[in-house]
Parts: sequence; structure tokens; C-alpha cells
Amino acid sequence: MTLISMAVNNIRKNFKNYWTFFLSSTFSVFALYLFMSIVNNADVKVQLGNMKSFMVLFIVGAYMIAGFSAFFMWYSNTFIIKSRKKEFATYMLLGMSKKQTATLNFIENLITIAGAFCSGIALGLIFSKFFIMLLYAMIGATADVSFQISLEALKVCSIVFGAMFIIISIHSSLLIYRDNLIDLFNSSKKAEKGLKVSFLTMIISILSIVFLGYGYYMAIRKTAANILLAPIVVLLVVIGTILFFTSFTSLIIYISKKNEKSLFKGTKIIYISQLYYRYKGNVGTLSVIAVTTTVALCAMITCFGLFNQVEENSRNMRPFSIEYTNGTNNTDTIFEDTIKNYKEISVVYKDNMEFLKVKTKDILLGNDTFLVLNQSKFNKVNSYEKSDTRVNLKNDMDCDFVQVANAVSDKSVIGKEVKLAGGDKEYKLKVTDTYTKFFIALDGARPTFIVKDSVYSQIKSTISKENTYKVTGYMLNNDFLSQNFIVDLKSKIPPENKLLTFYEHFMDGIKLMGMMGFIGVFIGLLFLTATGGIIYFKMSMEAAEDKNKFIILEKIGVSKVEIRKAVSKELMILFGVPFVVATLNTFVASITLGKFLRFNITKEFIIVILVYAVLYSIYYLITLKSYIKTVSSSY
Repeated sequence: MTLISMAVNNIRKNFKNYWTFFLSSTFSVFALYLFMSIVNNADVKVQLGNMKSFMVLFIVGAYMIAGFSAFFMWYSNTFIIKSRKKEFATYMLLGMSKKQTATLNFIENLITIAGAFCSGIALGLIFSKFFIMLLYAMIGATADVSFQISLEALKVCSIVFGAMFIIISIHSSLLIYRDNLIDLFNSSKKAEKGLKVSFLTMIISILSIVFLGYGYYMAIRKTAANILLAPIVVLLVVIGTILFFTSFTSLIIYISKKNEKSLFKGTKIIYISQLYYRYKGNVGTLSVIAVTTTVALCAMITCFGLFNQVEENSRNMRPFSIEYTNGTNNTDTIFEDTIKNYKEISVVYKDNMEFLKVKTKDILLGNDTFLVLNQSKFNKVNSYEKSDTRVNLKNDMDCDFVQVANAVSDKSVIGKEVKLAGGDKEYKLKVTDTYTKFFIALDGARPTFIVKDSVYSQIKSTISKENTYKVTGYMLNNDFLSQNFIVDLKSKIPPENKLLTFYEHFMDGIKLMGMMGFIGVFIGLLFLTATGGIIYFKMSMEAAEDKNKFIILEKIGVSKVEIRKAVSKELMILFGVPFVVATLNTFVASITLGKFLRFNITKEFIIVILVYAVLYSIYYLITLKSYIKTVSSSY
């Protein structure tokens, strides 16, 4: 029998150990091909318009896919080689050299990875049009999608996965050449030592809770106000998560093993003993899964949360449907003549605002040039924008301050005295209140003082016309039917009038958040298939090593039902604890993100967690079935 036929036969015989590796690798190739085909698709760039610079998001996503795929394939290959060392030793005992054994493994890797590569590319060719249509739906594009074969995407996939194959093959050969025949034979017989718990373990366990607790505290209480603390929070949570699995869970398992009163109840002794002797070898795997799952969950929740808030965010950024600076051009007449041709929309409200430009020696927000507006106009505009903000200044010395994009912390300027220089006169005012929501488009907005109408008139009378800033804003009855009107209007109003519209900002937001949501789904699914596959590999390998233990258990009277119950509890702990920790990490992160982004993402958190839990549970059930089948096959 040739090495090639042996390799094919081995893969066919052991496909239950290869299928998750094959599935995850196939999905990785598919996702990478899809992302790179989108990056190189000229039609997609046309649909993105002025947002095409954000195509870099797909490039970043492609790098993430390539990096995580490389890690997963390396990790999985290590498990496969370890589980097959006895098989390799048998080949050598029958006369094969280490070189021939390594060659056999090389051929098996080539067939498996080539199969996954071809399957992934085939899926990419078949479904790329469908997923680009899905992307179009998420970014609000309506153009037709043509079938295309991206040679550049094919080239990138070939280079990335070709390099992965070479690295894995070298790694496999080193593992085979490193051990002698006796070590290879006895590799599966090396019993893992039971957990050792010392005073240091208890100290580290306490530290894990301290790191996690303080990380959660900083995330909820401090990070929203100071985003620069985010790296420290991430570091604390990651270290806390790793220490939690290396020490805290080990301590719990150890205590459960030593608690003889409850240990002998039901099948607890079986799964606790399994964990006691096996957990040490799973610490690294579970830590990695908890951290990567946290990353995936946070990414998906953020993407979908932002996607659902696009309209509200656009309303905050551009409160008026249409807004422009009113200079020397007869822009109002142009607007009125143009809108007559579009019966589906109409003006609900129009206002002209005249801002006064002033200077101050008090440095606020790092800028010494500000705008001034009278309170009656400010209140009128806010009432039409359906904002609850109202100004009620008591005397001429009072003013309110409108911040831009929350450049300073809320309420930090209240009580400060400012001196506004308007023309040759100086006005000394005291800030009585402050707001962070602006009432005209933030694109060209500046921090603004709201003063009494009488003070506004005084300042206006002392400054030149060049120091006024006029803005005209319109509210339309239906912004979402205004696309053609806006295109027509933009072609007629000169660029110096700085025409800004809600609809354009909304569509740009839809495009950006749609891209992020699209990428988030694929990255999340990749992490899910990879992490589920890692646990499956680990448990499948341990199941093969534990056959004899379960045979003995059956012979002394333990039923198959009891064995299944014990195994299900063991796997539930190994699957469940990383997911629970990741969910807790993500919950805290969602609170922080909600505060920072100024909206509640609880709904997105619940939906993403439930969907992820269902898909994760499928991996658990598949692993349980495979484990039971393996340990039952010798009964």
C-alpha cells in the first residue's frame, strides 16, 4: 500500500476526529475569500460612495480571520498529532522510518487542508453573490449584484493557507521526530496528575476575583468618563480570567474532590474525578476560549447596537433635515424652487439662526472662539426638534453653555465666569447650566453661549457683519423620501453654503454600521466554530484515552445511563464555565459601551447571547454524542 492510499484510508477512518478541523478551516477559507472579494469588488466601492475608505474594515477583518485561523489550525494540529502518536509508533514498529511516517502525516495534512481550501473557495464562488446582496441590504444599497470570480481573493487565500500548511507540516514533523519509539507508544498512557492546591493557589484565586472585580468596577464607574482607561480594564479582565481558570476553578474542583460527604452521591464521583485528573491539561484551552468568546460577543453586540442606533445618532448629529449657511447666494429661493418638483415631501418647519462670533480669554474646550445665540431662538428651535432642553436665564449676567460632542465632562463648566469680547465691549457672564446635545449640525458647530435676548442685541450692535454666522434649517415631513430632492438641491446650491442633510448622514451611518455588522457576524461565527472545535478535539482525544476507565466502571455495575449523566455534567462544566465567564465579561462591557455610546444595548446583549448560546449548545451536544460513542464502542 502506498503512502497516499494509506493517508486517504487514515482520513476516512478517523474522519470523526477531522470533521471539526475540516469544517472550521473551510469556513475560514470561505470568509477570507468573501472579504477579499468584497475589498476588490469595484461595484461595492461604487455603492459605498464617499464611504469607500471604510473598506479598510474588511481588510482588518481579513487579517483577523487569517490570524485566528492560523492559531486554530496550529492548536488543532497539536491535538491530532498527540492523539495519533501511538498509531505512528505502530507504523515504525512495522518497519516505517520516521521520515516515512512524517511524509505520511504530510500527505494527510495536504489532503485535509487542500480539501478544506477547495471547499471554502467553492462556497465562496457559489455564495459570494448572495452575501454581497446581504451586504447591500445592510448598507441600504439597491444595485444589482453580478457574479464575479475574484482572482486577487483567490491569490490571497492561496498564499495565506499555503503558508499555514507549510508551518503546520513542519510543526507535525518536529513532533514526530522529537520522540523516540517508546515515548510515542506511551504518550497516551501518560496519566495526568491530579490537581495540586497550595496556599499560593488560594492567594492566586483571591487575586483572580480581585482583578476581575476591580476591572468590572473600573469599566462601569470610570471608563465611560475616561476612555484612556480602557486598555487597563482589558488587561485586568484578561489577567483575571486567566487566573480564574488556572487557580479558582482548580480550587473548587479540589474542594469538591475532598468533600467525601457529597462526593459519593450519584455519579458525582465520576465527573469530579475526571475533572480532578484532566482539568490541568484543559486550563489553557478554557482560558483562550473564554477570552476569545468575550471578544467575539463584544464585537457583535457593539456592531448591532450601533446599527440599531443609526437613525437616533443621525438625528443628534444633524437635527435639521436640511441645513446650510446663508451667505450672499440666494439659497432660500433655490430651495423653494427645487422642492416644488417633489410632491412627496414638504417643509414642516423653517428657521433662520444668526450666531455671533465672540472671543474670550477664559480657555474652554481648548478654543477661544465661540458663538452666541439668544435664548428665545434657542428654545424655539429645540421645541421643533422635540428636545426637552429649555433655557430660562434669570438676569443679564447669566448664560448657558452648549458643548460640542461632550468635549468636557458634564457640568464641569457650571459656575465659571467668562468674559466675552464683542467688538470693543467686554461682557462678564456666569455659566448657570450646560448641555452636550447640539441643536444644529455638529459638522460645523462650535461651542455656543446662550444669553438673554437683551444681551444678544447688545453684543450684535457692537460687532461687525463679518463676525456673524447665519444658518438656515428645514424640517421635512419625510426625510426618507428626500434622496432625489437632495441630489437635485446639492447640484444647485454652491459648495460654500455647506449644505448638510440628515438623510446623507443617516445613509453614511447605515453603510458604516452595516459593514461592521456584516464583519461582526462572520468574525463571531468563525470564533464560535473554532472554539467549539477546540473543545471537541480535546474531548475526543480524552475520550479515546478514557475508554478503559469506563469499561471498568461498567463491569463494576455502573449503567450506561449513569455514565452518560456523568459525562454530560463533565462536558457541561468544560463548555459552560468559559461561556458563563465570557457572558459576565461581556455584560460588564455592554454597560460601559452603553454609557460611552449614550444608548442602552441590553436588547442586543440578550439577543446575541441567546443566539450564541444556542449555537454553542449544538457543539456541546455533538461533543457529548461523540464522547459517549467513543467510550461505549468497547462495551
